[in-house]
Amino acid sequence: MPNLEYILSAEFHIDQGPSLVHQYPHEIPGLRNLHFLPELMLPDQIHKRSEDYTLFLLYRNSTTGEFQYLYDSTSCEQEPYFLYTLVSNQQNEEFKRGAQIKSVSIVTKLAYFKSLKPLLMICLDLQFKRNDVGTLRDLYHSINKKNFNIHYDARGHTSDIGIIKKILITSILDLPIHDKIYYDEAFRRKLLGIGKSSVINDDLFIRKDLSFNSIVDFKSGSFTMKIPIKIPLLSLPDTIGDYLNPTDLNFKQNLMNILNCKLASSVLNNELTIYGLQTPPIIILINAVLTGKRILFLSYENSSGHIIDQIMLMIKIVTGGGILSGLLTNYNVFPIIDVSKIDLLEECESFIAGTINPFFRNKYQLWDLLYDLDTNELIISSNIDTGVGTGEVEYRNSIITEDARFLSNLQLSLFNYNDDSTTVQLIFRRHINEIIRILLSSKNFNNNFIPANKDLILLLDGIGYFWTSDTSKLLEISCYQSISKKFQDLLYDGKLVYNLLLPNLSNELNLMIDLHYHLQSLSNISVLGSNKINEREIWFNILKFLISGKSLEIFLLVTYLIPPSSSTSLQSSSAHGGNLTIFDKNKGIELLLINLFNHDDQIKSNIVMILQELQDNYFCGWCLEKFVKSNQIYEIAFKDLIDNS
Repeated sequence: MPNLEYILSAEFHIDQGPSLVHQYPHEIPGLRNLHFLPELMLPDQIHKRSEDYTLFLLYRNSTTGEFQYLYDSTSCEQEPYFLYTLVSNQQNEEFKRGAQIKSVSIVTKLAYFKSLKPLLMICLDLQFKRNDVGTLRDLYHSINKKNFNIHYDARGHTSDIGIIKKILITSILDLPIHDKIYYDEAFRRKLLGIGKSSVINDDLFIRKDLSFNSIVDFKSGSFTMKIPIKIPLLSLPDTIGDYLNPTDLNFKQNLMNILNCKLASSVLNNELTIYGLQTPPIIILINAVLTGKRILFLSYENSSGHIIDQIMLMIKIVTGGGILSGLLTNYNVFPIIDVSKIDLLEECESFIAGTINPFFRNKYQLWDLLYDLDTNELIISSNIDTGVGTGEVEYRNSIITEDARFLSNLQLSLFNYNDDSTTVQLIFRRHINEIIRILLSSKNFNNNFIPANKDLILLLDGIGYFWTSDTSKLLEISCYQSISKKFQDLLYDGKLVYNLLLPNLSNELNLMIDLHYHLQSLSNISVLGSNKINEREIWFNILKFLISGKSLEIFLLVTYLIPPSSSTSLQSSSAHGGNLTIFDKNKGIELLLINLFNHDDQIKSNIVMILQELQDNYFCGWCLEKFVKSNQIYEIAFKDLIDNS
């Protein structure tokens, strides 16, 4: 598959409006149904700005090869194509309004399309001078003759590692593992599933930030230039750009805007305003996606690029980097729309859309939730089904433990210490995973998701979210009850995908154990009392589960996903200079190592055997070594137990 499928150019004329001028290598299949492309490529209010960008998603019909704007599960390829457009507004007194507006677009499956921006900017500048298809042709061939695959076999095919391992690798954010991947090529090859027979792409070189660079030679006429292109180490579902290294420089500022947002309406809805009118806006936005609402982002004062960045940020939050997927395919994501697309919006039960046109603000029947980026306010549609009985006044649940912890950790991460965005992303990932476990509760192990040829065995009772008491369980389940029902409907209908469902975490012997549930129960043993938790049985069954590299990696991932019981870890980190300790980022491994001092010799023996299993795996062993050596007491205890076994 080529890096670029098509490259296009469009222009705006005051008398004629936007028009598609050039397409290369030929006209886009299905263009008759995409007559609105120029209007989306040249957004409203572009004459106010010197440059902007737009984005929208296209889906290809598997039978006809034609592109379409709405996804159809019965006829379309599952992965979307991105139509990414750079727009420039250059002063020219020969034109009305004293400006000339042109754009260059690419149609690609590359989720890191923003890395091609420097090349598109050069091409766009040349288009103002030449205005012919030759520049587009030259750029198309310059990009497509490059192989951006990190490795491939003799037939040119690339292998892809599983989603569990991808989430694990992108959860390990410590500098030592970064240095290991960067300097040790043999380790990196093994980590990325690059076999001995695979061909390493010599055209790429790895960077310190764990991305790769490729150099594109762009030649057009007398113009020639070498431009570096950044390629992510790993791709995650529903992730635009590079999850390890976000390309959006406004990532933190946009996130702070969401945290500072206000709820500007008095409308209540039991799936959105779960804490009444005091529900934090970021919680409302998350709940809106988890229940399939129609969500509209509006800004008249900012660029279309600003709106799109906010939408991409919300998707980044809700997906948690591979925890939840399916949004880009099934949810109907329209990063920029205009009034001519109202009929398309009316067809969709769920959507996330962005617009510059204030016309939409008062069209309450079109959307359920509107985020006004100019005023930084959320508005719930007056047409929405409130879910509250007639005559009832505002209701308010007490905030559940997970939401309180998420908000506290996120605020501390953003405002109280100096850390890069990778820690923020780990907070997203943990929170989304915890909320989904609450929404599924005991239904995390559902017969509908078991492959027909698998006979799965649950090693130990106890699955789903772990509550410390029946009282808190009752209160927190009731808080999220209506959300839970709607989310499960979306999940079982295939609209959303939870990649960490328990059947997905079985080992090669088809054995399952909800590691997350049991590790959390062990971490709360001081609250519950040892008479309620059979420690010996839990550690024995965890050891029984760990039979291979696959199950060891599942275990290590779960240790990263367990959030600290409170925000005290971040508070203490803030107090001693702002850097998270290795155990602040992994409470599960700390729990494992603490049990080297358990009073029960059988438990200590099981802990040692679990640690030895981890040691024998090249990846888990490397990570474990860093944990053990970071605390001399653990290192001495582990060595002493091995020597005396």
